[in-house]
Parts: sequence; structure tokens; C-alpha cells
Amino acid sequence: MPILALLMLLLGLPGAALAQDTPRDAPSPAREAVVANETEQVMQEIYLYPAGAGELGPDRLGNAVLPPRATLRLVLPRGQACNYEVRVLFEDGNEDRRRLDVCRAGPRVNFTEGGPRREVAVVNDADVELRELYVFAPGRAGDAGPDRLGSRTLPAGETLALRLRGLADCVVELRAVFADDSEVRRARVDVCRQPRLAFGDPALPLREARLSNKARVAVREVFVRPVGQEGWGADRLGAAILEPRASLTLRLRQAGCRFDLRAVYENDRDETLSGRDLCASPAVELSGPTSGEVRRLALVNGHARPVTQVYVAGLEPDDWGDDLLAGGALAPEARRELRLQAGCTVALRVVFDTDAAEERRGIDLCRFNQVRLRPGWTLAERLDGEPPPPPPPPPPEPESVP
Repeated sequence: MPILALLMLLLGLPGAALAQDTPRDAPSPAREAVVANETEQVMQEIYLYPAGAGELGPDRLGNAVLPPRATLRLVLPRGQACNYEVRVLFEDGNEDRRRLDVCRAGPRVNFTEGGPRREVAVVNDADVELRELYVFAPGRAGDAGPDRLGSRTLPAGETLALRLRGLADCVVELRAVFADDSEVRRARVDVCRQPRLAFGDPALPLREARLSNKARVAVREVFVRPVGQEGWGADRLGAAILEPRASLTLRLRQAGCRFDLRAVYENDRDETLSGRDLCASPAVELSGPTSGEVRRLALVNGHARPVTQVYVAGLEPDDWGDDLLAGGALAPEARRELRLQAGCTVALRVVFDTDAAEERRGIDLCRFNQVRLRPGWTLAERLDGEPPPPPPPPPPEPESVP
């Protein structure tokens, strides 16, 4: 006992008991584990959990990644055992596991490129996107391991270089899954002698078509099938969107030339083009679900102010589309004839040079095709000089059921 404490005890001074009861050791700080990525691949997921635990717990990287030659420090929970397991998932779809004894071996665990690496080229000769690829030892179809593509996909007609790790032998089995859920399986493929893994039939002719969206609405999905085939198969756009006035190239491996096409727009309406001969006409235009025949509409400005903008809406009442007067304003008493794709019933919106605007809905272009813009929005006669056809008769009243 220190001399000062002994004197305080003999003199009965306060603080002696306090000095006696003070713990000698402060609580130890939380332990850490260090994960070192000594490979050439990016780590996308890291799991650290007690050995033998039934659950992996959360991904310690979250939304981040661990690049090559980098380390990550992970705080270990207090009161846990010394033994942990570390599981990592790389960007190429491979995974690796290590055991970590933080009490004896220290807190650092290294992931290296250990084991042979097989470099292969994956070729998608099909006309559908390759979504998943599994490469595994023969006889292990029930445990095919991770998807070697990882978060990537392989579009039709493209090639991807892959480094395959964790294969003790050159002879493997393959399982490829495409975007339409179809599968291709191959047994006993020697990736050392045959490092080019091609899927699809390159003997079939490759048809290419240029698809253009001439509609005012973006296209969310595109489906193509040979004439006579049941079902539409996979969406050819995948995660992409075909914006208005944009184009893309469709690549189809088929023996025939005639195809059906279906486009689904962002407003959930669709458009179907049947029996298109892509060999004779490889350019395909989508006109939109709201479009119909090409119609003439003549505008006569009866206002005292110039009209600077004109818009026409079809089935979607608030989708005004493009300005039809982009070539110049419509002066007072001037007349302009427009051509547009639309159904019979449209809405018309005009904007003046003062930015004031007027709208008129329910214009029947099948009966009237000239509009005189003036207070009251009076409809004029037809362009051909003939009186407008009578409106269709109202539907019959439903009979009452006794």
C-alpha cells in the first residue's frame, strides 16, 4: 500500500476508502478486425460473423466497395468469442471465405489471389441478354456456387472476359440463364483447352432493325417475336428507356424475316406492329398509342394578337406534346394548315404573344378539320367545302330487366 494511503488510513481521513475502492484497470476498448483486399478485384460485399453462426448478418460494406490493395477496419462486438468467419463477394461473382482467430492470430485477415485463375471469354451469340452464368465442378449442379456475372449482364452480341477462381480442375459444367428465363446447360467443358464460351447459334443469320420512337411518350418495354410464335419472350430494352425521338438497333438471330413487335409506353399503353418484314424494311417507327391516321387541321387566327404556339393532345388530355408552330407565329387573319397523327377527338391549346393561353377540348377532326380562332372558338366548315357529316347516333338505352 502506498505510504500516502497508509497515513490517510491511520489518520482516519476521508478518501482512504475511495482510494482503496478505485479499480486498477479501465475497461478495454472494443476489438477490431482488419480485412485486407490483396487481390486485383473489387470487393462488393463483406460479412463478418461468429464462427458457426446461422446468420451472416449485414453486409459490412453497405453501399461502399473495397478496391484492390485496400483495407477495411471492422469493430467487433464486445463479449464475443475469439473465432470469426469472414465471407467476401467480388465484382466478378466469385466469393471467398476465411477463418479469423482474433485472440491468437491477430485481427488481420488477408484475401489474396490464391489458387489457379482460369481466364475465359464469354460470348453471347443469342439475341437475348445473358443474365446469369454458373461455372462449377462436374456433379455439383445442386451447389453451382455464385453467379459469375455478379451484378453485370451480357447484352446480345457482346463478349465479356472473366477470371474464374476456385476451380481445381479444367473440366467444368456450365449453366447460363437468359433474360427470358430460358437456360442452356453444358457438361464437361474444358476451359483450359476451350477458353471461349459461346452461347447461342451463330449459324443463324443476324437480323438488324433500327427502332425509332416517334411518339411523344417514352417506351418502357419492347418485345419482338417471329410471326406465329406464342408468347412475347423477354423485354429487349432491359433496364433502358427509349425516349421520344430516340432510336436503337435490334439484333435478332432468326431464320425468318417476319416479326411482330410490341412496345409498352410509360403511360402503360401499348402499340403492336404485326408481320413486319425486317429483311425488306429494317427501319421500324413507333408512332405511339395515341396516334391514328395522318389528319389535316387548318387554323385561322381571328384574334388581334399573333398566336405563337399551338398544341394538340389526344387520348392523354394533359400530354400536349410539341409546339406545332415551331416554324413561326400565326399572325392575325393568317391561316396555317397542319398535319398530325391523331384520332378523331383531340384537345387544342393556343398561346399568344402575351403568354396568355386558351384551350378547347372535344374537337372532332373526323367531322371538322378547320378551326377559326376567335372569341367563342367557332368551328368553320370543312376544308373540302362539304358540310360536316352528322354526329353518330347515341347508343340505345339498355333494356330494363324485370
